[in-house]
Amino acid sequence: MNHTQTVGVVVGRFQSPYVHSGHQYLLEEVRRRCDQILIIVGVTGGVPDSHDPMDFKTRKLMIESRCPGAVIVSLNDHLSNEAWSSKLDDLIAENFPGFKAMLFGSRDSFLPCYKGKNCMEYIMPKADVPSATTLRAEVTMKPLNSSDFRAGIIYAGTRQGFPTSFQAVDIAIRHSIEDKVIVGRKAGESGWRFPGGFSDPADLSLESAAVREAREEAGDIEVGNVKYLASRRMEDFRYRKSDNKLMTALFSGTYIFGQVKAGDDLVEVRWQDFDGLIECMMTDHKCLGEIFLQSIQTNKSV
Repeated sequence: MNHTQTVGVVVGRFQSPYVHSGHQYLLEEVRRRCDQILIIVGVTGGVPDSHDPMDFKTRKLMIESRCPGAVIVSLNDHLSNEAWSSKLDDLIAENFPGFKAMLFGSRDSFLPCYKGKNCMEYIMPKADVPSATTLRAEVTMKPLNSSDFRAGIIYAGTRQGFPTSFQAVDIAIRHSIEDKVIVGRKAGESGWRFPGGFSDPADLSLESAAVREAREEAGDIEVGNVKYLASRRMEDFRYRKSDNKLMTALFSGTYIFGQVKAGDDLVEVRWQDFDGLIECMMTDHKCLGEIFLQSIQTNKSV
């Protein structure tokens, strides 16, 4: 009687500095039970971050060193479990046609998300196995004085995928009666600027980001009638030699009440007359002052 060969399938992100004992135990169990082993490495498709810092090639090399002979392929995240499971089944069929597949998982594995056609089996994890999250946190505690460590940082820093356009916001807060607008100054600078900064992942919109920045940098003030004016590519010195660049969205708003007081990275704020606004501003922020004044003239002529 012909024996139908089996392939054991393990799916994971393997986002740890080494194949830890939990992963190693799972892989050894699968190899013991099956003729072949297929390891599917999850890939987000996004920019590396603290949750998914390593690319697929780096993780593949790590796994190969601890599980030689295994077939290792990548699988991108999908919008739904159904679509992801269908692609997983396709990868199994492509790499091991005619094999009977068995999917293995352990604690916090992919098994509850799998909606495909293959059989699954849960393997009880070893006790006291560290999580990949804990191992990543330990790695970030302090730098190591080694060429390999520095080479890793260079590799990661230069393989971030497509160049990024960082999103910032600036807001011109106009006095409700007088022709004045709030400007601020950073330490070590002689020129002035509108309150502003980077948008935050917690911001629900660029408008809310602009209001947040107004309060952080210009005091506990209330700003109303917030309107988008324009966006501009900014020549920020921090990204002058970088592939990454900075884009800001300029908003205007009307001061309602509150104490105007410098905060965050501004050391001074003041009410600036419209006359003389452009002359007092930092060179790379003059374009924002011009946009604001043009919006005032446009509104007057309407």
